[in-house]
This record gives sequence, structure tokens and C-alpha cells, in this order.
Amino acid sequence: MAAELLPDDVLELILCRLKPSPRSLAACRGVCRAWRAVVDTRCPPPQPDLLPLSLAGIFFSGFYFAHEYLPGFFARRGRRHHRARISPKLDYLDDAPISQLEAVDHCNGLLLMQEYIVNPATRRWARLPPTPEWSPAAMVIADSCPEEYLVYDPTVSPHYEVLSIHHLDECFRTDSTTTAESVVWPPSPFVVQVYSSATGRWEKRSLVRRGEAAGTIADVQNSPGMATNHLYGYQVIKSPGDINLNNNPYIYLGRSKNGVYCASIDLKQHQRLQVWQLHELHGGGYHMEWMLIHDVSLDQIMADFRWNPEAVRPWIEHDMYSDDSKNDREISQEESTGWDSEDDSIVYTEDMVGWDMNGHTCILALHPFREIIFLFNKYLDRVWAYHLPNSKFEFLGKLCIGSGEEIGQSFSYTPCWIGDLS
Repeated sequence: MAAELLPDDVLELILCRLKPSPRSLAACRGVCRAWRAVVDTRCPPPQPDLLPLSLAGIFFSGFYFAHEYLPGFFARRGRRHHRARISPKLDYLDDAPISQLEAVDHCNGLLLMQEYIVNPATRRWARLPPTPEWSPAAMVIADSCPEEYLVYDPTVSPHYEVLSIHHLDECFRTDSTTTAESVVWPPSPFVVQVYSSATGRWEKRSLVRRGEAAGTIADVQNSPGMATNHLYGYQVIKSPGDINLNNNPYIYLGRSKNGVYCASIDLKQHQRLQVWQLHELHGGGYHMEWMLIHDVSLDQIMADFRWNPEAVRPWIEHDMYSDDSKNDREISQEESTGWDSEDDSIVYTEDMVGWDMNGHTCILALHPFREIIFLFNKYLDRVWAYHLPNSKFEFLGKLCIGSGEEIGQSFSYTPCWIGDLS
């Protein structure tokens, strides 16, 4: 890397110019260990240890029974630093029913849970006012509720926003003369409801499309894409074209080390794992494309995988309902040879044995700061960390979600220790 050739004093002068912009400084901190050391020791951002810059664990919920159980939390058994120990219990909420505590969305340490915004790190929360009932122009909304999304960046503002967006499958035109083949989707402007913690109220906001539409309603229904929001505008980005949707692959979209990633597992092709990264085309503007960066067969890789059956499982599912001493038991120095999110080394010893990954494998989460995918096999009740750069596995531990259940939603959790919620 060319940046590593810069002397530390020169790098310090460059990075210190970013001090007025904590967001840019935090991004530079995640480039490599050398840059992180310079930022932390010579030009630290304001209270960097309070920012969501570390991985605490993985939140998950069931697909069929999400409204009946609290979200689960999969993480290390114990950490010595008090700020690294996150309690997933939600017993501090005001007798909120479990049906209102499904994790709908997340962003930089905050969880959106139906009527609540929750910070599991600080155990602070705020109740959202009801979303106003309304219908976008020329549309009738079906009985199902719109999807809500959380936007929060503590390096830019202490306030958060919640966007309430009606999806295409919830809308239909009132004008019977129009057809799905003649109506462009999404419209521009696209009017949505937005709640701001700065104002404490919902308001309508018009999002202007930047770039081309996804197509007509008929096109979008047959070839799903995604839209990214840019404050008062949005851009349509279609799904990677080489995903074989006819095989019903497992698809996961999220952020990782170098931006936005899309990962897919095709069970009908020997558990084929494909990973794309979103790139901006040369010339700037709003032209984005997916670049395939990884394409392997998990079946073939796992055939050569070696693991130690007697090794300590460093990660467990934490109890969401009652106190459990196993959640807080510290991992001793002798036991800490398991997976470390800051360590690239993968050690194989003679006492390790082969292990075949049979059954259904899904993507549990993406590591937010490294090119690692967390994989879960429901039939083996096991979770692995899969390293993209070298195609190596680390066995993390067992995760039991119950017979007949599937993973509904899951995501990496990066704790944020900043401020109150309003």
C-alpha cells in the first residue's frame, strides 16, 4: 500500500487536517493498523472510544416467531473492558410487549424496534410517536404497514431520523387506465414520512431521484433492486445481474470494510458463495456498479476445513430473559486462542480433524470493518467466521434457534456510547 510509505510525521500532518471532520477521521482510522495508531496517538477524534468503531456481537431474530421472542444476541462470553460488555436484555423498557421489540432496523449502535429507538450499550431508549396515516398521491396503500428505516451517524450529528417508506408491493394505482407496464418506478419526487429526533415530530419529505429509474412497475416486480437514500434525494441501484434468482439463493446486503457488499449463497450449486462490492464508475456522477470479488463453493472449501473438537467456543448465545453467569464469565488467557476480530492469523495443529458442512448455510452478518462473513448452519447449530482474503474458516460457537425456525433478520452490532436519546 502506497500510503504505508509515508513517514508518520507527514501522515500526522495530513490526518490532523481532518480533525474538524470526525467522520472523515474515523474513516481514515479504519484503513489499516498503522493509520489507526497514528490517529489514536497523535490526532485522535473527539472521544474515539465512544464511537461505533468495534464489533460487539450479532443480533438476530427468527423468521417465523419474531413477534413471540426477544431478539437474540451472539457474542463472546466475556470481555475485560467494561465498555465491550453489552447486555442484550431489554428489561429497562417500560413493560413494552415482546411484539413491539422486534428489531426492524439498525444503524451505528442504535436499534429501531417497532415503536422504540434503543441503545443497548447505554441502555437508553426513546418512544417514537405513531406514524401519521396518509396515502401518497395517486396511490392507495394496502392494509400492511410501510417499512421503516433508521439513519444515524454520531460523527455528524447527535440526532437520528426514521424514514417510513411504502414499498411497491404495498401500492397500486387508483387510475384503472394505467398499467404496470406504463408506470415508471420509483417516482420522482418520492414522498415519504420522516421522523427527526431534532424536531420530535413526523413530516413529509420529497426525495428527488438521482439517475435513472429502476424501470416500470412490471420491470421492478420481476427484477428487484434497491434504492439508497441521500438526505433529500435517492438513487436506484439494481441487484447484481449474475445472481440466479431462479434458484432462490440466500442474499445478504450490508456494509463491510470497503463500503457496501452484496453476498449470495446458492444451495443448488454446491453452496456457491458469491460476494459483490459496490463501486462508483470512473467519471463520478451517480453511476454505480457491482463488482464480483469472491466466487467459491463452500462445499469444496469445507471438505478441507480442520478444527479442534475440544477447543473452547469463544462465542455463545447470550440469555435475553434472565441473568446467566455464563454470559459474564471472563475468557482466560489460555482460552483466548479462539477467533479474534483483530487478528488475521489462523492456526492449524495436529489435533484438528476434518468437518463436512452438510445442510443449509445462511449468512448471519458481515464484519463491519474487515472482509469477514459470518455463516450459520441451522442443522449443525454452528457459526463460522469466513475470511474473504484467504478463504479460511474460524469456528466461533454453537447457536440454537429451535426446530423448524429460520434466521429472519441478523446484523453485526457496533456499540455507540454517545449521548442521550430524545
